[in-house]
Amino acid sequence: MIYDVIVVGTGPAGSTAALELARRGCRVLALEKKRHPRYKVCGGGLSVRLNHLIGRGYHAVVEKTVTRLVMACQGRPSFEVAFDAPIAYMTMRDRFDAYLMEQARQAGCEIREDEPAMEMESMDDSIRVKTPRGEYHARTIIGADGVPSGVAKSLFPMNKTVCGVALESETAPASGRSWSDDGVLIDIGFIRHGYSWIFPKADHLSCGLATFHRDRQDLRARYGQFALEHPTLPAAEAQRTIGHLIPHFSPNAGSRVHGRAILVGDAAAMMDPFLGEGIYYAIWSGQLAAQAVAEFLKEGKPLTSYDDSVQKEIEPELRTAHRIAWIVYHFPRLVFRLTSRRTEFLVGYGKVLQGRMSYQGLWKRGLDPRRWFGRLL
Repeated sequence: MIYDVIVVGTGPAGSTAALELARRGCRVLALEKKRHPRYKVCGGGLSVRLNHLIGRGYHAVVEKTVTRLVMACQGRPSFEVAFDAPIAYMTMRDRFDAYLMEQARQAGCEIREDEPAMEMESMDDSIRVKTPRGEYHARTIIGADGVPSGVAKSLFPMNKTVCGVALESETAPASGRSWSDDGVLIDIGFIRHGYSWIFPKADHLSCGLATFHRDRQDLRARYGQFALEHPTLPAAEAQRTIGHLIPHFSPNAGSRVHGRAILVGDAAAMMDPFLGEGIYYAIWSGQLAAQAVAEFLKEGKPLTSYDDSVQKEIEPELRTAHRIAWIVYHFPRLVFRLTSRRTEFLVGYGKVLQGRMSYQGLWKRGLDPRRWFGRLL
């Protein structure tokens, strides 16, 4: 049997692409190296704008609703901005990913769990994928296998993904301490070229730090200091911290299409360079990939239409977020001081998360952070 498409990886990008293609009547095989529900290192923050992409069905796995943003800088006294509507939802990725995969299964996608893709080869008119259990052929393949991506390594000879790194913990609050159910903490400047966070979950906190540049920093030492600066957290020694790679969006990234192969989500470095949110862009890219594959299969339209859609719809947003991130992470103390006095930028950012404004709109509507710096830039 020759499938129309093989999707490698069933995270948000892969499951979304599989769902959309199955709904279009395509023969879809999804390969997942683990078995759902499986733990995934992730803060688990879903921006409200996700509702515009996939509706509200996923709210069944939402644990907390966020309406307050608490800002800090290097553990200094913080300030907060409250919003009149939710800006984010908090979930655990094992439940969220399992929900998305089940949607794809119900739509008709064949899913094989505990079956990693080991070898991939481009043939004249198909893609061959070998796993520990057998060999499969498909007319196209979608790489949704994160970083480092096996699909990218095998089928994209020029692909080079630059990665940052994060350290995360799922922990109960320190004894006698509590954390607000509706607020998230973002601490800029605690780590170079990145930030630290505390997110509420149903019965614990997700916390950690991330840097978007692989320069020399002792993340564990910095996280230990972060835990000391925020008394609601237990000592770092009492927590279980896990590190993972974060794909770094590059304004000069190469094509995400090569032959009959497409990269989506983290495998395609679809990551918000400001706060590192990847789920929204993973799902968005999965939808665009499904559309391109369906048009290729049914109409003979080149798969490069996916690249065209990404460059038109997603990249302008990520490029703008990249400019904002550069300013915030190069001048964290100044940004903190100015935003504590003028909260318009954070209010605007809340609108971005709600889907009421784009990054480009935030930049253009007088909230361009460069205006705050005068001759510094």
